Amino acid sequence: MSEFLDQQILRRIYSILLHNPGIHLSKIAELANVNISEVERYLLYLENKGIIGCTKEEGYVRYHLEERRINPRDKRRMERKKRLYDLIMQNPGLHLTKIAELLGMSLPLAEYHLRQMERNKEITWVKDTKGYYKTYYTVTGGIKNQDTKILEALRRKTPLKIVLYLIKQPNLKHKDFLDRLGVSSSTLSYHLTELVKNDIVDVQPYGKEKGYTLKNREEIIRIIQKYNLHVELHLALEGIKEMWDDLNLFDFSK
Repeated sequence: MSEFLDQQILRRIYSILLHNPGIHLSKIAELANVNISEVERYLLYLENKGIIGCTKEEGYVRYHLEERRINPRDKRRMERKKRLYDLIMQNPGLHLTKIAELLGMSLPLAEYHLRQMERNKEITWVKDTKGYYKTYYTVTGGIKNQDTKILEALRRKTPLKIVLYLIKQPNLKHKDFLDRLGVSSSTLSYHLTELVKNDIVDVQPYGKEKGYTLKNREEIIRIIQKYNLHVELHLALEGIKEMWDDLNLFDFSK
C-alpha cells in the first residue's frame, strides 16, 4: 500500500498528529488540505503500522501518535505547546512578552510555537487598541468583543487600580485618584481618557468638577473575576488587597 501513498502528504499528516493529539478526521483533512477519503487511507496505513491509535470521544474518532513513537524532543515540544495553550485559555488577551515571561520561555521560542498554533487554527490574535502589539486568544474560547476591549485596558496596572477604586466607590474625582495612585496628573488624565473612550468609565459633572463612575459595574466585576486579572497583575493590588478580597464576595454566576 505504501507505494501508492504520497510521502509528503504522509509526513504532513504525521506532523499534524504530532502537534495536535486527539484531532479528528475532518480537522486533519482541513489542515493537510487533502480530501477526507484520501486522509482515511493514510490514517489506515499509519494505524496498521502501529504508528497511530484512535479513541472515540463525543461522537468523533480522535487520532494520536502512539506514545512509543514520539521521541523526547517532540515530547518536550508538545509539552511546551500545551503550557502555552492552557495559559492563553485561562488568561485570554496576553501579549507575547507576557506569555514568554510567565512560562519562562525565550521570546523567539514562544513566538515560534504561537505561529504554529495560529497556523493550526488553535489560537487567534487581535491588535491592541493602539495597534502596537498582538493579544492572543484560543479559537474555542468564545470571548466577547467587549470583553476583549476591557481586558486590553485592565491588563495595565494603573487602569486596573482606577477600576478597582470605582468598584468600591463611584463618582471619584481626579484629585481622589491622585491621592491614591501616586501617579502624575498627566498620566492619570491619559488613563481616564482611555477608559472613557473604551466605554468602561463614564464621566459626569460632579459639582464644579468631573466625577468618574463605571458604565457597567457588574459586567466589569464579572470580567475581572472570570479572567483572573490578579494573577498577571498582582503587583497592581499592592496596598489595595482588601478591595480585592471584597471583590471576590460578588457572585454573578447565578
